[in-house]
Amino acid sequence: MSDSKNIETARESGRLDPGFPQARIVDEPALTFGLTRLWWLAVACLLLAIGLVVWSMPPAGTYISIAFPEGHGLKAEDPVRYRGIDVGMVESVHLTAAMDSVDVHVNLLPSAKQLAVEGSRFWIVRPQLSISGVSGLETAVGHKYIEVVPGPADAMPIKVFEGLSQAPADTATANGIEILLQADARYSVNRGSAIHYRGVDIGRVLAVELSPDSRYVEVRGKIDEAYRALVTTESRFWATGGVDVDFSLREGLKLETESLDTLARGGVSMMVVGNGKPVAPGHVFSLEKSVNEDWLVQGDKFRTTTADMRGCVNLEVTWKEKMLFRNWKKSERFSGIAIRNGDGQQGVVIPTDVLKLQERATEDSFVISLITADGSRMPVDCSNLSMDEPVGTLAIEGDKDLISTENVASSHAPAPALVVRKSAESQMYLHLPIAESDIGVVQDGDVELWRLSNFSGDRAVWHGCPVLLAADSSLVGMLLVDDKGPRVYLMK
Repeated sequence: MSDSKNIETARESGRLDPGFPQARIVDEPALTFGLTRLWWLAVACLLLAIGLVVWSMPPAGTYISIAFPEGHGLKAEDPVRYRGIDVGMVESVHLTAAMDSVDVHVNLLPSAKQLAVEGSRFWIVRPQLSISGVSGLETAVGHKYIEVVPGPADAMPIKVFEGLSQAPADTATANGIEILLQADARYSVNRGSAIHYRGVDIGRVLAVELSPDSRYVEVRGKIDEAYRALVTTESRFWATGGVDVDFSLREGLKLETESLDTLARGGVSMMVVGNGKPVAPGHVFSLEKSVNEDWLVQGDKFRTTTADMRGCVNLEVTWKEKMLFRNWKKSERFSGIAIRNGDGQQGVVIPTDVLKLQERATEDSFVISLITADGSRMPVDCSNLSMDEPVGTLAIEGDKDLISTENVASSHAPAPALVVRKSAESQMYLHLPIAESDIGVVQDGDVELWRLSNFSGDRAVWHGCPVLLAADSSLVGMLLVDDKGPRVYLMK
């Protein structure tokens, strides 16, 4: 019997005083799934706390295993680096079960997971000292670290790698063409030796080994992409290791060597003796013990491009600028493009940023002049300038090496190109090659441009110069060198 029924029975029997205060009895509410609201609030807080802890934890990286021939003092928590920044960390270092290599477990950062693909190469950086140079010196007193060069972007992801015993020889020549040189002997050529053209490094030796039948020494090399045009069927190669000694009573003792690096590790030189045909990667050449003197004579007639270099004219802007109560004469040289339209009208396209110098000039002192073949200055009329930012066209008549508007390139897709300039002193055309890999197409408002990633030319030399396609000499546009970086305005 419940308490409420007992009270009612007592009242009816007279045993309960009617004036005595009576308590109101309320039944206890039913539990939801056996819990009160207070318990549900506690459970919600617990779940929220767990979620915050999980959310604040760093995301898991990519775990890979690398087998190295030697450990070289590598230990746990040493970094993995690419392009000078940490992209992972060594988790553990231990010997394999067969005791024939060192197994290194690495955790790559989530942002570096694309390094765990086929073709990626890993090696341990350590101090190395030789007559040809010093490398890895920072690891002499600090931590060792693993360096990585990534494989192709579309390669298949993998988790197990074979580490290299030393840095690959082609890390500085990632883009280019690989060739094979066959020789009767090694001729002091070593892995990592430089490949020279007229004393300039144009590539590296990747490996030196015997041919499968042991009849030749095979030297595998790679020529940088910028010098790919030098590798043709008419290319000749010879070894340049060691020192050339020449003694005569008249001139005494003469010692000659390409460089200290060549003296230490040997080297390969090359010359192009004629206009040959391009070769495919892996083409086989002969490596001679020494140079044939006829090659040097024939090489003087070779040109890396058959492009018809033309169109560049030299201009100069002069003005007077007031400083310290005196007018100082100022000048700046730049280039323009001599052009002729379909109606036969001539003009010179110029970069319009030179007109901003007029803001600093005193009244009537700003003059743009054309530098003629004899070195004299011919002032031009700027009142007829037609603007098409960032360039404009001046109507200038005269004897100039013109480019027809019909010879403007129809496509603006990145391609090997040449920046052409004209020496004001000798009136000789000079050029600077642009590799296709250094070109990026960008949009600046309504204007389409090529942005150059590997150009360090001076504004006074290259600003306003025409850019021609190397393949057919057609005009691509004008090179602009300003505070926005080197760019090519694409002409239409």
